Amino acid sequence: MYFLSADHRRLSLDAVARLSAAAPRLGPDLMSGFALRGALVLATCNRLALLLEADELDASAIARFLARRAGLDQPPELSSWQGAEAHRELFATASGLRSMVIGERQIAGQLRRALRTATAEATASTELIRAVEHASIASRRVAGETSLAGRGRSIVAVGVGLAERELGPLPGARVLLVGTGSYAGATVSALREHGATSIAVHSASSQRGQDFARSRGLRAVAPEALAQALAQADLVITCRGMGGPILSADRVRQALEARSRDDGTRTRLVILDLALPRDVEAGVAELPGVVCLDLDGIRQAVPAAAGADIEQAQAIVEAEAGAFERDLAGRAMAPLITAVRAAADRVVEEEAARLRPAGETDSVSLAEAERALQRLAARLLHVPTVQARRAGEAGQQDAYRQALALVLGPDLARAAHE
Repeated sequence: MYFLSADHRRLSLDAVARLSAAAPRLGPDLMSGFALRGALVLATCNRLALLLEADELDASAIARFLARRAGLDQPPELSSWQGAEAHRELFATASGLRSMVIGERQIAGQLRRALRTATAEATASTELIRAVEHASIASRRVAGETSLAGRGRSIVAVGVGLAERELGPLPGARVLLVGTGSYAGATVSALREHGATSIAVHSASSQRGQDFARSRGLRAVAPEALAQALAQADLVITCRGMGGPILSADRVRQALEARSRDDGTRTRLVILDLALPRDVEAGVAELPGVVCLDLDGIRQAVPAAAGADIEQAQAIVEAEAGAFERDLAGRAMAPLITAVRAAADRVVEEEAARLRPAGETDSVSLAEAERALQRLAARLLHVPTVQARRAGEAGQQDAYRQALALVLGPDLARAAHE
């Protein structure tokens, strides 16, 4: 198993955005271009991570492939882990320990959605599914046993807090949510925690916007009514993350002019862009009366996590990663167990055939049954007995006893020693 990541720790968020934009159908394309048994693509606002199952993998070749796909001049710098280290890094990522906001919980849902996508695209191998499922166990433990996932420890919560700091208390503020992407639901929850009650949602798809608004008790804005909604809003939060920017400088300028005509007392507009690729054109931040907040600003404002919580979370990740490795090691013995059982079954079948020659009835005497069982025991114990003698001749008695205790249990080995 390999875990590759291009994320906020080494790359700019703009570079991550370009890579994440190339994520659709990336799994199947990787499967067709490389010798992989499984592929999962995790694309978020601050990372593009790949969980890949293969015998061997050239991470630099994957980086070149991603650069061509995303239109980058240079291959991105990928962090790479293999085997047990890959599992440990996956578990830490799922638990929010590698996120821009340490401990945030959105990553857990994003990983589950990535697994559903991989399953739908037929790129999710059995081992990959097991790894993600156990990573989710680690994530739930970290959330339940530490305070890392407490209130305010998410990208959305930090962003809404910054917006309130610029705008003032949110009760009574008119909020416009643009887009129904992965952060939209969490954004509504964060807004309500801050007391916002007047929330409208706009989507390019009228039906999707109406469904989202209805399920959350919001007001839906028709696709063609975005300009009017902008003019009426005090806070605009975007979380589309698709295509080009939806809020151009011209569109926002027109909204400000309309707002000035309708209500000259409302001159300030706060815009929070939670999307990658960005939903807000760069020039919007230069407009008078507009405060633009984005993921870069959120990264700088993230509250520090308590050291004790981080240590406890890391200990949980280590424990669950160890449990997963032990489970994998146990599963690796399955072919041997199957072979041992098959060999025993063959011996039983042969002895049963000798016990009931063709043409005879099914009933046998007690003496015949005892002789058959004795022959069965002798055949099953023949190889272990021969190997015991050879071990003694080679001076490997202790090694043989240890092996016997491992296979047949300590009581038998102890009795043989006595």
